Amino acid sequence: MLTICPLSQAPEARATCINWSDAEWGSAADYDVQDWEDELSRIETHPVDEVFVALNGDNPVGMAWMLETEGVDSHAHLTPWLSSLVVDPAYRDQGVGAALMAHIEAYAALGGDEKLFLLTQTPSVYFTKGWDVFDTAPHGDGSVFVMHKELAENHQQPDDQGVNS
Repeated sequence: MLTICPLSQAPEARATCINWSDAEWGSAADYDVQDWEDELSRIETHPVDEVFVALNGDNPVGMAWMLETEGVDSHAHLTPWLSSLVVDPAYRDQGVGAALMAHIEAYAALGGDEKLFLLTQTPSVYFTKGWDVFDTAPHGDGSVFVMHKELAENHQQPDDQGVNS
């Protein structure tokens, strides 16, 4: 059974989340493992930002972040952001990513947000989940798509104790 909880409730998954971040974005962000550790520590003390981890038993199988801002100057006025969605390759195509997205959507809606944003180079991944291209933004030497999703009203509290996939 898949469960999703804040990383603070699964500290044993922290090293895995740092390794995923470094493997996925380390070179592009010019970050090393210590920079990712510092970023997770920053998120833990931020009043809005949160890292969620998907667990299969005690095994971390995915993560996603909700951030107040994504750090793209051209879109700094937009908030909040779904960020850093990663699913362990052995668990892809099993609903883990969709469960993490749904969890963050519910979390944002519960906080009163009406929209959620994300950056991606592959927008087609998100179309089937109700996301639309909103804009593009400069990123490195190129650009990325800015996507958004209207959040449903009256979301229930995210279920941290038993998301089935």
